[in-house]
Amino acid sequence: MIYNDTLAKELDSLITAGLDQLPIPYEKGNSIRLKHIAIRKHKNGYKLFNTKTNTHMVTVFCKTAALAIAKLTVESNLKYIDHAIRLDNKVNKYYMDALFAKRTLEISKDPVRQESSEIKFDIAMDAAWSSLAELETFIFDK
Repeated sequence: MIYNDTLAKELDSLITAGLDQLPIPYEKGNSIRLKHIAIRKHKNGYKLFNTKTNTHMVTVFCKTAALAIAKLTVESNLKYIDHAIRLDNKVNKYYMDALFAKRTLEISKDPVRQESSEIKFDIAMDAAWSSLAELETFIFDK
C-alpha cells in the first residue's frame, strides 16, 4: 500500500506541475484552479482569488462567469473582464426574475396573472440562457 501511495503522489505532482503552465481548469481540494487563479464556491456565489498576490479578485453569481473571468485573466485579456461581469449580473437578474415569476405562477389563482407570470418566466429564462451562452464564448472561443 505504501508503494501505491507514493506512486499516486508522484503522479499527482507530475500532473499538477504540467497544469500550472497551461490554461486548463482542474480541481484541487475545495477549489477550481486555472494557473494562478483559484475559484471557490461561497454562499454569495463564486469567489476568485489570485494566488500569486494572495488577493480576492471578484465574486460572481455563476460558475460559468467565474471560469470565463479566470481564463480572461490568465490570458491577459483584461479588457473583456468588465463585459463578463456585466453578463454575470444579467444572468443573476434574469434568474431571480424567473424565480419570482415561477413562484407567482404557482401561488396565483387568477388566470390572467398566471398567464402573465408564465410569459415573464419564459422571457427571463431565455435572457438568462442567452447571457450564459455569451459567457461560454469567452471560455471556449477566445
